[in-house]
Amino acid sequence: MNFLRLAKNCLPAVLPALALAATIAGARGQENATDAKPAAAPKLDLKAFPGALVDKVVVPVPAEIFAVLDKFGQPDWSGQIQLPERNPVSAGRVRLALVFGSTVAEGFIAVQAERGESIQDVGRRVLRLSESLGLGDAVVPHCQSIIDAAGEKEWRRVREELDRTQQTVRTTMEKLRDDDLANLVSLGGWLRGTEAVTAIVSGTYSPDKAELLNQPDIVRHFRDEIAAMNQLVRSEPEVVAIAEGLSVILGEIEKAEGAAPSADAVLRIGETCRTLLEGFYFEKPKPAPTGSNSQP
Repeated sequence: MNFLRLAKNCLPAVLPALALAATIAGARGQENATDAKPAAAPKLDLKAFPGALVDKVVVPVPAEIFAVLDKFGQPDWSGQIQLPERNPVSAGRVRLALVFGSTVAEGFIAVQAERGESIQDVGRRVLRLSESLGLGDAVVPHCQSIIDAAGEKEWRRVREELDRTQQTVRTTMEKLRDDDLANLVSLGGWLRGTEAVTAIVSGTYSPDKAELLNQPDIVRHFRDEIAAMNQLVRSEPEVVAIAEGLSVILGEIEKAEGAAPSADAVLRIGETCRTLLEGFYFEKPKPAPTGSNSQP
């Protein structure tokens, strides 16, 4: 499958957001080169990343995106790894699905950073979450292989097993036909990946880099999917907040009228993603103490 010639309606989800981060980091490395004329960063079509639609659920193809990432070298992914101290395993299925997606996205970042301990941690969390979601039997063998390969620092094997894991998840989704749950998994991962991308873009802003965040189609896609969900699902507090947050993100993108989002817009998109993730994945920041000068 040629990733530049995929159908227009194959929208990006978790991995495409990370691929954008790799593109930005690769361009940064070219800008800093002093012994050769910098080469232009590759132009990527946001609507042409590898993917497949399974009952309207976006399923990215990891193997091809990993191959694209390799062409950009090895950016410093370590600074983007932000595993929470703990993940809930006894929450409702809506929250579990969102956390599952974000945790998988964290795993993709850890693989690119070649951080064995973080990958193993993600693998163990995915095992627990998959069991809570009733996917344990299908996912456990792959997760164990990922953990073992990470311990041996066999990154190629980790990537191959991640690809097999994605294929298994796709098959399981087809059998369960739980569209709402599958969409929430994709949505949780997309939010985590996009938050990481905005952090990189904001670090050294330029319109060319910010253009990589100009992806209104996928925002509309997720917003439409939420609107079509079962009433009980879309009325969950996390889902209500995400629907509102997606409208904020889309508004920031549309303000640019087809151009690259401004530096302020990129910051607001990142802050919105972060706030939404704090609703189910990241721990909320503790409020600043008041009356610090007062006596106990």
